[in-house]
Amino acid sequence: MVLAGCSSKEPRSEPVIGLITDFGLRDPYVAEVKGVIYSIHPGARVVDLLHQIEPFQIQQAAYLVEEAAREFPKGSIFVAVVDPGVGTPRAPILLETRSGKFFFAPDNGLLSLVTEREGMRRAWKLDKPTFHRAGTPSRTFHGRDIFGPAAAHLAAGIDPEQLGSRIEKVESLNLTPASVLGQAVQGQVISIDHFGNVITNIPRDLTPRLQEGILLRISIGEQTISAPLVGTYADIPSGKIGALFNSSDYLELGMNKASAARQLKISEGARILVRP
Repeated sequence: MVLAGCSSKEPRSEPVIGLITDFGLRDPYVAEVKGVIYSIHPGARVVDLLHQIEPFQIQQAAYLVEEAAREFPKGSIFVAVVDPGVGTPRAPILLETRSGKFFFAPDNGLLSLVTEREGMRRAWKLDKPTFHRAGTPSRTFHGRDIFGPAAAHLAAGIDPEQLGSRIEKVESLNLTPASVLGQAVQGQVISIDHFGNVITNIPRDLTPRLQEGILLRISIGEQTISAPLVGTYADIPSGKIGALFNSSDYLELGMNKASAARQLKISEGARILVRP
């Protein structure tokens, strides 16, 4: 029975708007994006996720966007801006994954790993100025003038179909997937974290050969090293490189209280060959 004056419809919960950018924190750019969101939707729940992504590094950012958004619930909204091509013909888009999350981003491959893991349910080109910041959008700041406002409108309850025109596919980075090559496994470095851990795209379930306790021969860049496959950073001998599967089950190279990236002089995109 529904009581008079009451609705049987569940109250709408306010979705999170997570911001993921390479804007840094010393400039006003993050504040401007937040300001326009709150101006449109004062009740918005805006969360700073990442703003220290290496500028312009779309491949690294693609990994970080997927990782940052992974644990958020259905209905979450993300504004992801790493956009060296801002103002060019690349499109501003909204993408809904099969798990029901929404991503506002430039169509430059930034969402490649998101769609690889979660799939794409629907996508739109953000070509409806009604839902942009008032006035002519800046050709250099779509985060403030297009992505932020559109995210605010979506969070306020606007149907995503109203925000733009449907598109059937989005751009994808030309990433080389990890693969088994005879007795070896090959992949590439997709990110280097704050601690200097060298994160690869080699997943734990790629091959049963990579088991804790074995010694690996690893060719990375122009060098080949031996590294034990361990369970924790503390298991790595001091001053040595070790390998382990991180909390997302990707193989990474690390050191005990030191930077493996600095030791190896390696950067994102480097090829890696691992031999048990």
